[in-house]
Amino acid sequence: MTSDTFNGARLETLRHIHGLTQRQLGERIGVTQSQLSRLERGDAPLSAELATVASEAFSEPLRFFQVPPSVATAGPVAFRRKAAMRAPERDRVTALYQEASRAFAHVSEASGYHEFVSDFGGRFDDPAGAAAAVRAEVGLTGEQPVRNVTRLLERLGIGVVSDLEADHDDESRGDVSGITVPFKHNRRPLVATLSIGRGDVQRLTIAHELGHLILDRNAPTVSCATRSPQEQAAFALGRALLMPPSVLTTRVSESSTLKQLLELKSEFGMSVGAIVYYANRIGAISDARARTLQIQIASRGWREREPVDVTPEKPMLLRQAMAKVYPAGTVARASHDLGIEPSRLRRWLGEDAVSVRDDVRTASNVTRMRFR
Repeated sequence: MTSDTFNGARLETLRHIHGLTQRQLGERIGVTQSQLSRLERGDAPLSAELATVASEAFSEPLRFFQVPPSVATAGPVAFRRKAAMRAPERDRVTALYQEASRAFAHVSEASGYHEFVSDFGGRFDDPAGAAAAVRAEVGLTGEQPVRNVTRLLERLGIGVVSDLEADHDDESRGDVSGITVPFKHNRRPLVATLSIGRGDVQRLTIAHELGHLILDRNAPTVSCATRSPQEQAAFALGRALLMPPSVLTTRVSESSTLKQLLELKSEFGMSVGAIVYYANRIGAISDARARTLQIQIASRGWREREPVDVTPEKPMLLRQAMAKVYPAGTVARASHDLGIEPSRLRRWLGEDAVSVRDDVRTASNVTRMRFR
């Protein structure tokens, strides 16, 4: 997990996590911008003395600066994001994700949990077929709802973090809601979400990131522009996973009302807005009817909050694996070994975690799907 030498590239990770430019970080740790650039590129060695200065300045464990490159952080990044995304936001979220990803990969392997196998019959160009294969893999039959999509991913061997970064008031820091890295050589991937208070939105975001993990596992790059084929395919898999297309073709029609769609929402945990879009995409309702329903949704103020609350899901696998690797249960020990600042690690383990064993019901090698 760590080496005896210090890795200058970790200064770039530190800089991105804290939203600093090279000049700003250099001023904090007492080096020039050009010196920092050479350290980040590996053209100059990072000394123990400078690593100690940076560690104390930012309250990061000293081992943060000894972390070597990892396959868990390789590959193209797939975001669920707004149309516009600022570079500092992208860099910060990516750096935080990479930290959480390497932590999950380490404790997942050390705990003996199984790897994620992502072939699903090779249906990489067939989102609906891949979704059906995933449902079959976890034992869902027919039109059975996914009661907990987070647990579904964990059962497949995928880690989930539901609160990647702390709450903030900076409105410019709300561009990303989900992130993963689809890379066929990483068999212990992570999906992370940020600042999602609605369970219906969270569920589709997580299912959409699973779509990227499956469909884009061989892709050299991932385009997350709203209308890109990769993004559209990932959402298509996510929607089909949560609600099989047959549900729409048999239960949604031109005469369907918002009240009837709310009943579907309560059963399948997908927002009415997403259901309307989905039904239109597969031809269950016309463009004209979809527009009418979307206007009704907007006029009722449902864009931000719909009736029928869906409770946000809470991950379990990271904490279970961490508890098995660190049976004494101390976050301080895990923080030291992993090179991750304690409060950051507690957030990823779950709200207000004091110990890696808080609220862990079992540390077994199987995270079971729980049907409500």
